[in-house]
Amino acid sequence: MNSTMRVLLVEDDPNTHELFTMVCDHFGVELNIVVDEAGVMAVLNDQRPDVIVMDIFLPDTDGYKLLQTIRAAQPGLNCPVIATTAYYTTDTMHEVLEAGFSGYLLKPLDPQQIFPYLQQMVAGQ
Repeated sequence: MNSTMRVLLVEDDPNTHELFTMVCDHFGVELNIVVDEAGVMAVLNDQRPDVIVMDIFLPDTDGYKLLQTIRAAQPGLNCPVIATTAYYTTDTMHEVLEAGFSGYLLKPLDPQQIFPYLQQMVAGQ
């Protein structure tokens, strides 16, 4: 499964780009990185990722609004969408799941946990 997994990372932080690139290269995962809503929509018009990992705080929108935009524009898209954030409270997990995300990864991200979590989320679909 890992050699064909397609991940769409929606993130504006270069350090997170580097971390995901390293992890995905190591496991043979196809990775697309975009930084904004226009990038997401362009990728989704061309291909179907197996999982989307999206920062909640983006320069042009927030992840909650972008998730709703994606769901409205791509009603047939049923891949898991995972939120990431460095700004979290005890309510974050509930808020993220209530908003329609499939799960979340807290920053700072642990490189050893990323791939197993992505596999788990994709397998759960």
